[in-house]
Amino acid sequence: MIFLVARCTTGCRCGGNAKESLMLMPAYKARERLMLRALHRYGGGQEGCGRAWLSLPHGMRVFYLHAYCSRLWNEAASYRLNTLAHRAVQGDLVWARQRGGNSAIEDTETAQVRVVTFEEEKDNVFSLQQVVLPMPGNSVKYPENVVGRWYQDRLAQDGLSACRFRITSLKLNVPGCYRPLLAYPHDVTYSLRVKEEPCATGPLPPQPRASNSTTSLALSFDLDSSCYATVCLREIMKCDP
Repeated sequence: MIFLVARCTTGCRCGGNAKESLMLMPAYKARERLMLRALHRYGGGQEGCGRAWLSLPHGMRVFYLHAYCSRLWNEAASYRLNTLAHRAVQGDLVWARQRGGNSAIEDTETAQVRVVTFEEEKDNVFSLQQVVLPMPGNSVKYPENVVGRWYQDRLAQDGLSACRFRITSLKLNVPGCYRPLLAYPHDVTYSLRVKEEPCATGPLPPQPRASNSTTSLALSFDLDSSCYATVCLREIMKCDP
């Protein structure tokens, strides 16, 4: 079934045959069928692509947009930590005033950010914990250093270098927001759990006594909004959980 879906999408992307792809697409792929039906009816041009986008439910369109912006933010965070010093440097964005907690500010009107100056970097006025990165949108500012240039180049790769994230014809309006570069788990507790393994039965030759138990670690913690447990576990385990 996965092969069939891949064949449908490849055929539509490479051959432009939305009708054939629609016939091959499984019935349970409702969203894909909606878009293919619109592409078949209105063509693969600008109007057809716009109609295909608008054929999706509003909630699903918003979900896709947030998923793209979140992925780009994650890439920006990795670039920032791998490229610049682990402290607030010139051009970084920081919270303009002290805030409680580490939760993301999803409303740009309440997110008061400022750009770190050379003097502030020199005097260590801000810490890395105060650095924020923007989720792309039409109401946010971008860092004024290499990270800001990275945003421009990354958006250009997807053909969005001139996009203001407000397109009336597509009913698209993404204001953007800011998320702290670092986040910490709260109320962390742990326990070690020992599980006894069943011993084999039947006549066996005498063997040295060995432990038949396994020990596992159980973790419990709380995270702020826009933070994910899988990422936290990856940082603890230093591998993908």
